[in-house]
Amino acid sequence: MVPMETMPEEAARINELASAYKKSQVLFTALDAGVFPLLEEARTADAVAAALGWHPRGIRMLLDGLVALDLATKESGRYRNTPAASACLVPGGSDYVGHIVRHQHGAYDAYAGLADAVRDGGQAGRPPRRRTPGELESFILGMADLGRRAAQAILDLVDLSAYRNMLDVAGGPGTYSAAFVQRHEGLRATIMDRPGVIDIARQQIREAGLDGRFTFIAGDVLADDMGAGYDLILASNIIHAYGHEANRLLFKRCFAAMAPGGLLVINDFLVDDGRTGPPECLLFAIHMLVMTTTGGDTYTFADVEAWTRDAGFVDGRPLTASPRPRLWLARKP
Repeated sequence: MVPMETMPEEAARINELASAYKKSQVLFTALDAGVFPLLEEARTADAVAAALGWHPRGIRMLLDGLVALDLATKESGRYRNTPAASACLVPGGSDYVGHIVRHQHGAYDAYAGLADAVRDGGQAGRPPRRRTPGELESFILGMADLGRRAAQAILDLVDLSAYRNMLDVAGGPGTYSAAFVQRHEGLRATIMDRPGVIDIARQQIREAGLDGRFTFIAGDVLADDMGAGYDLILASNIIHAYGHEANRLLFKRCFAAMAPGGLLVINDFLVDDGRTGPPECLLFAIHMLVMTTTGGDTYTFADVEAWTRDAGFVDGRPLTASPRPRLWLARKP
């Protein structure tokens, strides 16, 4: 094996890409094993191994790997979380992302089939991927972990103080609508999503103490009754799950459910019209290729402009911050 320091810079960068899965697996293993809560106090590798019932040799190597990843420190043979690990990987941490990391782990096997998905466009007889209840919970709560800061960023960009009746389309755990309702006292919200997701959303809203300001619709946003009379509709991180025709239908349904003068807010992995960036959004399209059988993709501002215009919306405009959110706003006449 050629030492990294002897490689040309670009060769070393490519080698780093090729071996990135090793770092991911160290993180996944430590998270799933429950290592990070143990490292909230300094422990030896033998103490961690004893607490988990795992082999001391393997644990010592795993903990040294966490040191290499700047997720643990090591002093006098004792390991302890770095501040980043404490905040992000210990349940209850200020920036906990454990749920979404578990979701990423769940996608690991799907990515092993990337070549097949690229070859056939992800459409050749692949059965729909069914999440287990545990996988669904990790995904939905992972969305909550990521959505809290994103929701505040949207609120800082868009003045929603005039709106009173909101629909959160495929709203998942309700993180965005909960933040909107908390910021604006006159706003009430309805979350629509599939039944298993609505169960999680109800619990999240109950824990936030917002029960009295929410209603819930368990159903398919492409087929079931959405209700009517909303003056604000949020479609956050949903269009990437569908193909063009499904999204065209979705916005026609949103238009029908909205009161005149209402505002539509689309928040998603929107890419520049030339599909040259942002990098996160381009790579997320590949995630949709391997993880969906519904034609999922990431879409350009021109795509959403066409869908919303065809549905009847006017005054469409992009609104972005770096690196996200990337929004499209439109109004019903």
